[in-house]
Amino acid sequence: MCENAKILCPYCLTREIDPAQAICSACYSKEDKLERGSWDDLRKRKNADEIQMFTIAKKVDEAFQILENEAYACIEKHEMIQAEALEREMEAFHRRRILCMVEIFSKIDCGILFSGYVELDTYFKNVWDYAHQRIAAEQLREVREYLRSQIPWKSLSSQRMDLGAELLNFWCGEYELDWGYSQYFEIAAGNLKPFLAMTLFTEILCKHFPDVMSAPVKRLSSKLWGTKKGVLSCQTGHKSYPMRWTF
Repeated sequence: MCENAKILCPYCLTREIDPAQAICSACYSKEDKLERGSWDDLRKRKNADEIQMFTIAKKVDEAFQILENEAYACIEKHEMIQAEALEREMEAFHRRRILCMVEIFSKIDCGILFSGYVELDTYFKNVWDYAHQRIAAEQLREVREYLRSQIPWKSLSSQRMDLGAELLNFWCGEYELDWGYSQYFEIAAGNLKPFLAMTLFTEILCKHFPDVMSAPVKRLSSKLWGTKKGVLSCQTGHKSYPMRWTF
């Protein structure tokens, strides 16, 4: 990326910004205090590729969170049929996320996690089949548990532990991912950035979510966002479990 090149703000798609800004001042002003702090921290990284990677990851995550937010609003109004329809949309969106991550992992040498050669093609094929609803989660979990047993966790660096956890759990649902189900790609970007070019991560993300990239961000209601997780859990039967780096 040219040092002085301008880009359109990824959030509103109307104002030109320096890539190091992440989002334009108008979009920044619409964020709540907590999110502004997150953007401030991101801007301090001074790496335009890294800033863009996390910005795009956050944009895709927000598209998913909108569905969650709308489902919560339906539950508040006791519109359960619509809430269930939105939950089905969330599940379809998650399957797209899984397929995107399969391609991202195809660019990473995951063999560094194992002390000897371990064949991963079957695992990724099973993940692909699971995302296309051809196999059940139980079949995939069997392969995952075998892989988990082959990783010498105690000898891994913290970065490789994050890679291993991401590899084993990226296809899981809300039961296992907990709030990582909402901040899916932001967490993945943090876990995987030491292992592939950040521009490649962004490129693959844009390839799999052209509809999200071509539209401005639809704003979340901060009032709903703060409490919807618990309500969705109670109303739809979801449970909370540890994050995807728990072994």
